[in-house]
Amino acid sequence: MSHDNREAVRTQFGTHAAGYATSAGHAGGADLALLIDRLPKGPALTALDVATGTGHTAMALAPHVASVVGLDLTPEMLAEAGRLAAARGLANVSWRLGDAHALPYPDHTFDIVTVRRAAHHFADVAGFLREAHRVLKPLGALGIVDQSVPDATEAAALIELMEKLRDPSHVRAWSPAEWHGLLDTAMFATDFLEVTVERRDVDEWLELAGSGADSERARILAPLAAASAEALRGNGFIRDAEGRYAFDKLRVVIVARRR
Repeated sequence: MSHDNREAVRTQFGTHAAGYATSAGHAGGADLALLIDRLPKGPALTALDVATGTGHTAMALAPHVASVVGLDLTPEMLAEAGRLAAARGLANVSWRLGDAHALPYPDHTFDIVTVRRAAHHFADVAGFLREAHRVLKPLGALGIVDQSVPDATEAAALIELMEKLRDPSHVRAWSPAEWHGLLDTAMFATDFLEVTVERRDVDEWLELAGSGADSERARILAPLAAASAEALRGNGFIRDAEGRYAFDKLRVVIVARRR
């Protein structure tokens, strides 16, 4: 990850760590349940949750494995994760500061590597996948959840522009077809891939990233005025009588095996 992007991530998430700790979508949601359901489980398995944030995925996985390490670039996020784990009495979860692009572990260390709602912040997704492949044991499992984009080009361009305006640390989201290609190149076999759709209130989406002020809201929503009907429809954008927008948030859920 480039120095500039690391700093953008630390700034964005260090400032808003408490909000992610209490975010219902990050703490649960259909994507997390689906990921945990599809991952291998067992009392001897070890797991690494990359870009763990406030630790929700690591803590959801903890009851199903021997141990989980949650790794993140942002100390404030890890502090919130530690507080939440202690409150839940989870003894098999630990936390470590580190970069997804240079995992601080030897080859073949883990049975499972996960990354949830974070890969769109990575400057080099292919580099992360190489690192995940390296630290996984043979036939180890890689679990990914991340925001995705519609197949239609105009619709994808619109939501990507708005994501970057909302969050300076956003790099890009990948379509399911692009994930298939990335995983194949990185020597993973995709066992499961499903796209979930979550109806999101735009104001709540902005608030989570700290972009809820009127001036920020106007700046981020400005592309909607110039967007084509196709681009709006492709993202499910609607506006109610009070001027509040909602849209469809796409997320891809993937479980792949190390080849």
